[in-house]
Amino acid sequence: MINADIINNLPAPRIMVIGDFLLDRYVWGKVERISPEAPVQILKVRNDNDYRLGGAANVAHNLLTLGAKVTVLGVAGKDKGGQELRAQLRKHKLDCACIITDKTYITPIKERMMDGEHDQQIIRVDRERQNQEYSISHSTEKKLMRSFARNVRSADAVVISDYDKGTLTPALLKNLIQLCRKYHKQVLVGPKGSDFSKYKGATAIIPNRSEAQIATGEEIKDDKTKRRAAQKLLKNLNLDFIVITLGPDGLYLLDKNNVSASDLAKHHEVYDVTGAGDTVLATLGMAFASKLSFQDSLHLANLAAGVVVSKVGTATVTREEIIEHHYLKSEHENIRAEHKLKTAKELVSILAQKRVGKKVVFTNGCFDLFHPGHIRTLEFARAQGDILVVGLNSDKSVRLIKGRSRPILKQSDRIKVLSAFSAVDYIVPFDQATPLELIRKFKPDVLVKGADWEKDGIVGADVVRSYGGRIARVPLVPAISTTEIIRKIKTTL
Repeated sequence: MINADIINNLPAPRIMVIGDFLLDRYVWGKVERISPEAPVQILKVRNDNDYRLGGAANVAHNLLTLGAKVTVLGVAGKDKGGQELRAQLRKHKLDCACIITDKTYITPIKERMMDGEHDQQIIRVDRERQNQEYSISHSTEKKLMRSFARNVRSADAVVISDYDKGTLTPALLKNLIQLCRKYHKQVLVGPKGSDFSKYKGATAIIPNRSEAQIATGEEIKDDKTKRRAAQKLLKNLNLDFIVITLGPDGLYLLDKNNVSASDLAKHHEVYDVTGAGDTVLATLGMAFASKLSFQDSLHLANLAAGVVVSKVGTATVTREEIIEHHYLKSEHENIRAEHKLKTAKELVSILAQKRVGKKVVFTNGCFDLFHPGHIRTLEFARAQGDILVVGLNSDKSVRLIKGRSRPILKQSDRIKVLSAFSAVDYIVPFDQATPLELIRKFKPDVLVKGADWEKDGIVGADVVRSYGGRIARVPLVPAISTTEIIRKIKTTL
């Protein structure tokens, strides 16, 4: 069975992703009342500039965050959506060189209106060509084929993500699959539609339960029927193997030699299933290209899906998140707490994803010899917003400001104590005398300090106020401080 060491030591295969590249847009706001004009909610918009990669682009992004080397191949319209799609690809370090512009193509955008107070989707608006029979132009099809032929030989595997938006014409799919077979490249397909004959000759397809049922006419309700559906597709499409995703019933694999494997999904706190299929497809592509066994591949894909459904909206997953979420958290509770510990660079990335519609609160301190004043600070700070980041003076930093005799507890011990508090979401140690650099990087909505600090002497206050943030001051617990505790201990010895 796959373990944390295997995940950590996965190679970095070169994987080509081709398919329908979509753009996901999230409009975040707050619902405060019902419209007097109709029985609908009124969303007071706070942020309408949250764009994310969708469809094949999300598959590619997931492969990248899992550690693969990714080449993308697709189409974008000569429209604002196409421009934003390219901008998002570049932002996430995905090369746009093989994204072909088609003047007649409308870049598909899925726009979701979100109540940020509850991370709840209110409505989805799809912007795309109305003619469902539309496909890319013949000249664009030729360009895609030429680009694919130039790049396929350097790939370890190919992943096709079909969202039925017109990129993957039957002729293009036939040529892609034939080239993959010619060069002995594994090709995995995330299928769409009722006619799967266009995927004939692929290494594998990865339909969900509903797609497999429509394609085979077989209702999947038990082990016997899922095997029968898988056998039909294997035979009709000349596949090496098939993986059917079954939601809460996990993943089921059957190969052409009638060898089967399955992995049950664990119970997860589900925030959003958006893009979960993309994550499963990407993870299986990564696993099979890395030569993992069928069983380990299914297990890894299930673990990755468990992480991504706990996030809001279209999202990706990393190896580190899989390990933390499923191994460190479930098997080692004491280690779980320590994984609130992040570097500044890691946390900048995390906050960029999580802070939309939420308030980030920052406080800092040495937190040496915990006392009621520390507890009050953390509880007060947590009440000021949604995500609490604690900047922790490192041992070096404490010595700079307190002298050589401090800290009493070393940094690793102070991290363990801080991590035990549910109020604390993330801990970031820093070596400097002040947390000014962290404040500039994180841009907290609220900066929390003790009431004993002079209002104008709070480090970073001017930075926070410059972009509309605020300062919150914690009422003091009288006559309690680490220095006073140390003094009392010394006098009793």
